[in-house]
Amino acid sequence: MVTDMAAAERMVERLLAVEWDRDAAFAHQRSRARLAREFLRRTAQWAVAVGAERGWPASDLAAAVSPDVSVDPALLAKLDLDETSSNLFPVPSEIGPQIVRWAALGDLPRQRFPQFLDPYEPLLELFARGGGYARAPGELDLGFGSVPIRKVAARATLAALPIDAASLDALDQEG
Repeated sequence: MVTDMAAAERMVERLLAVEWDRDAAFAHQRSRARLAREFLRRTAQWAVAVGAERGWPASDLAAAVSPDVSVDPALLAKLDLDETSSNLFPVPSEIGPQIVRWAALGDLPRQRFPQFLDPYEPLLELFARGGGYARAPGELDLGFGSVPIRKVAARATLAALPIDAASLDALDQEG
């Protein structure tokens, strides 16, 4: 069984630390849109490569890479949304567990598919720049804009977007 529980626990803590910050989200709206597009591109590439197109962009990539990946349900339960929360755009329940299971794979994805980048890092960076997103029909709602989801095959063929901190900061300064 493949499970890096320490990595899964660190990811849960990282996800629980996400806070919707209206001011930060507004200040980072351009970079958050780029990060959303890069998240869609990367997850589309992975989905096509591992046969997980169904349910994309929230398909369980970790299970497709390694069907025996397992994470303690009690750990995943920590991500359950608090209905009384004032957090407008928390980490969506459809994607949080997939991110944690991916983290539990450790280095396995890089070993099997060295040509692909981490599918969830752009999304984690999006969260760090002001919070989560909401899934709307055909798009990801970022609060101050949206990004169309499109078809998995179309997203998978797009060129990579730079998401290093300097590029993202410069993008936000343009707006």
